[in-house]
Amino acid sequence: MSKVINVLATMASNPSLVSNKEITALLANADISNEQKKAILAQDSERLADTIADFPISMCSVIFPAEDEEQEGQEENKDETTEKTLAYAINS
Repeated sequence: MSKVINVLATMASNPSLVSNKEITALLANADISNEQKKAILAQDSERLADTIADFPISMCSVIFPAEDEEQEGQEENKDETTEKTLAYAINS
């Protein structure tokens, strides 16, 4: 995988690599598979990823924190205290 990354890094850091001819010349000397070269030329990132056996799989997910039971209990106590205070104020 590091060879592919090195080729991609070279392409990204070299502003003279703008045409397919120049990119093809770079890839001709690169030590990567023909399938990887074709994927790079086709600008097909999924196809390129499929050619890399040890490519890490990235997954994103949204995690909602569980509500804290202690916090819920405190909120219920606040509600009860507020109700008692209001009842006392009304009855006074």
